[in-house]
Amino acid sequence: MPVLIFGRALHGLGGGGLSSMGMVVLGDLVAPKERGRYYGYFAATYTSAGGAGPLLGGLISDHLHWSVIFWINIPMGLAALWMTTSLLRRLPRYERPHHLDFIGAALIVIASVSFMLALNLGGVRYPWMSLPILALLAAALAVCALFALRLMTAPEPLIPVSILGNPIVRYAVIANACGWGSIVGLNVLLPIYLQGVMGLSPTNAGLSLMAFLVAMNISAGLAGQVLGRVRHYKRLPMIVLAVATGAVTILGLRANDITPLAFELLLILIGAGFGPLPSLTAVAVQNVVPRHQFGISIGTMNFSRNLLATMLIAAFGAMVLAGAPAEESLRSALAAGHVGHGFDRVFFAAAASFSIALIAIVLMEEKPLQTNADLEAR
Repeated sequence: MPVLIFGRALHGLGGGGLSSMGMVVLGDLVAPKERGRYYGYFAATYTSAGGAGPLLGGLISDHLHWSVIFWINIPMGLAALWMTTSLLRRLPRYERPHHLDFIGAALIVIASVSFMLALNLGGVRYPWMSLPILALLAAALAVCALFALRLMTAPEPLIPVSILGNPIVRYAVIANACGWGSIVGLNVLLPIYLQGVMGLSPTNAGLSLMAFLVAMNISAGLAGQVLGRVRHYKRLPMIVLAVATGAVTILGLRANDITPLAFELLLILIGAGFGPLPSLTAVAVQNVVPRHQFGISIGTMNFSRNLLATMLIAAFGAMVLAGAPAEESLRSALAAGHVGHGFDRVFFAAAASFSIALIAIVLMEEKPLQTNADLEAR
């Protein structure tokens, strides 16, 4: 396990910037009014990766060897390295000197790891009110306070307070984080649900999520095409996200007795409802920040998304294991049938996260999207 943790940490340090860089490059090349359809392609790429992951992982675990999960990253990483060192060199450069906030990064990592350890260990290995769990929660709270202080005092903080001072950016970051957090958490927990509660094999569990993937991709692509062509570009994302919230809620109500057909229909509604959100939030942020802050604004959005998604995954896992006997792992709890009633809590929590994203979109100002002419005038 220490080798796995270290390897994944190194993997994240090396590849984390790729998730922001593509959108920043697009911001340098295309005006906000035209970015929606391109961000639809980005969203389709991300959701394809997330949706195809369980299927690919199931096929690998059933027919190959688990280590292939790691080996398969090497050719993709080499391809990304080739593109970043060759094609991207031709792009125009809009850069300023920066001071990296290593202290802020260390503080938020310590706070989030302490919080996630408390969620994973509480009620499983230790009682919730035991000294180790209370100490972890207290450490998370204290370090989080230090991180907030660092944001206000650092020369160039990890998350610039000035950017979040803009209400459009603030609400877009909240909506993006809560929407993606639910989707990523569901991507991780749904295969476990399908195997542990509905009795599917790893491969069939991955196949069952393909409707989810297809619905998200179609919705993201269509919404991206519409985004720059209508005046009230928030309406479609708000309506379909409300539908997705309702679908997750129904999934929570029927978690223990749902039919396969009803499950697939709800997955389609969830995927289609989430699809327009990533394009909307990315375009809204880049529409109001200066060009030299594209990188830090999108980086802040992705950082918030990944942090919340990681915390939600930990919280969802704790909810699933809440009814299992102490000292029991998720694998053994699934085999013993001790976690069936925990998934309804997971789905209700995902619906709550979707609801927060919906409220943030409603509150976000619908500022007209800029064209190339507007940018040149600035």
